[in-house]
Amino acid sequence: MPRTIVGRGDEADLYLLHHERLVRAVARVVSAPAALVEDACQTGWLILLRRQPDRGPTLFGWLRTVAIHEAYRLSREDRRHARLEDLAEGGEWEAFAGEGQSLEDAIEARRALAVLAALPHVQRDDLALVVAGFGYAEIARLGARRRSTNNVNKHLVKARARIRRLETQAEAA
Repeated sequence: MPRTIVGRGDEADLYLLHHERLVRAVARVVSAPAALVEDACQTGWLILLRRQPDRGPTLFGWLRTVAIHEAYRLSREDRRHARLEDLAEGGEWEAFAGEGQSLEDAIEARRALAVLAALPHVQRDDLALVVAGFGYAEIARLGARRRSTNNVNKHLVKARARIRRLETQAEAA
């Protein structure tokens, strides 16, 4: 059983005592690359330095929880910023793209862009953020006028309804 180190100024000893175990514990919970898990654990240590929590028997559990939450946050951010070039080694993403774009695909893409352009800017912005991988709470925090996830949901419901109406009108024409 690891010994408990009491007092402030003991961070180096805590690091030596718990770091390897922390990395293993976070890696067991979060399915992410080793570098991301290491970054999350390092951020956990930085938060420990800043917050200076109690050094009791629950310190490792606190540090583990902080590092796991950070690993999930980094993982979400990593997925949000994933690039097509990262799909294949050497940037050979063309293998995933298939044949060139057909005329029908180009026309359909232009119609979709026209429908999106017809949306009010708040609805268009919220929809773009959802497509980019942001959650409702994150979108609510980003918006200056929107204060709740209910408002974000309301804008998205209106945007989807308007898109369906515009698509129906385009098909009828």
